Amino acid sequence: MNRTSPSRALVGAAAAAAGALVLTGVPLSASAHGPSVSGHVYEATNDASGNAITVFDRYADGSLRRTGVVATRGAGAGASLHSQGGVARDGRVVFVVNAGDDSVSALAVTGHGLELRGRISTHGDFPVSVTVKGGVGYVLNQRSDTIRGFRYDASGRLRDLPGSTRPLTPNPAGGTTDAAEISFAPNGRSLVVTEKASNSIDTFAVSGGYAGSASPHASAGAVPYGFDFDRRGHLIVSEAGTGSASSYRLSHFATITGALADGEQAACWLVVGGHHAFVVNAASASVSTYRIAADGSLTLEAARAASTGAGPTDAAVSPDGRFLSVRLGDGSVQSFRIGSRGTLSPAGTATATAAGTSGLVTD
Repeated sequence: MNRTSPSRALVGAAAAAAGALVLTGVPLSASAHGPSVSGHVYEATNDASGNAITVFDRYADGSLRRTGVVATRGAGAGASLHSQGGVARDGRVVFVVNAGDDSVSALAVTGHGLELRGRISTHGDFPVSVTVKGGVGYVLNQRSDTIRGFRYDASGRLRDLPGSTRPLTPNPAGGTTDAAEISFAPNGRSLVVTEKASNSIDTFAVSGGYAGSASPHASAGAVPYGFDFDRRGHLIVSEAGTGSASSYRLSHFATITGALADGEQAACWLVVGGHHAFVVNAASASVSTYRIAADGSLTLEAARAASTGAGPTDAAVSPDGRFLSVRLGDGSVQSFRIGSRGTLSPAGTATATAAGTSGLVTD
């Protein structure tokens, strides 16, 4: 990816379909700030009058600076999606759910900045999470309890995947499953969905871009929420109800470590960097660190590895594993340097305004 392009003025973005949101925030140059640009953070505004992606430059010291806002031509929900994975990335393309009008948008990083390339229906109600891999994407429709596929190319052009809608396993207690996240496994051969209301984890085998039927698995802890995978493909899941994290083997689905508590409250978002999982505790305004062993087992390394600003709502680890970004309740993004033992050191906070929590991704 061109790692310097968003530090230029983000031109070429159209106004939002709702008509209110336009491109803002012409950036300062990297030389004026000091260190060179080493990557970016992308955050959805989730504005009901017109969703957009806020772009931050990340500098070599881990600090962030907002550089612009680019419309998605979709509508946000205007409030929290209570999910993880509202924004995803594959190479030079950033994908974002538009929960307010049941669509997903794709934006490409170009030499002129971030540019909208397409928007497509999710064929469901209230999309909250999206995952992409190898030209195939799937979106999670929370209120209709379905997933739906689409195809994309390297430039970000989107097309529908006919006949790809699949239902989640119904909630035995009635009502929706209140699903939180969808993601491809690292090998691309399966999809995983966490279901908060039914305390369940659904897996789907994937072949030729099409998902099979849902296979339900009981969660080891209450209210499974965010999740990620370690380098060996183990599934690591946070549990908001028990303030814990669990790990699983996907093949012949089995629990490795079950509901290991971190002592904090509302363990909602979880991302993996190297040998560590970082859990964002929404009610405690903190981040906990777990060490992941080679067999996927977990050890609590630091119950409170870092304190965050108010209302932490999402997280992302930079591709080089050196920095953790945490989205705050007001749309600001807090940056931390990751030490060799998963320690976290503050690297500053970049301010921004957002209508509701919706997603965070880095390059």
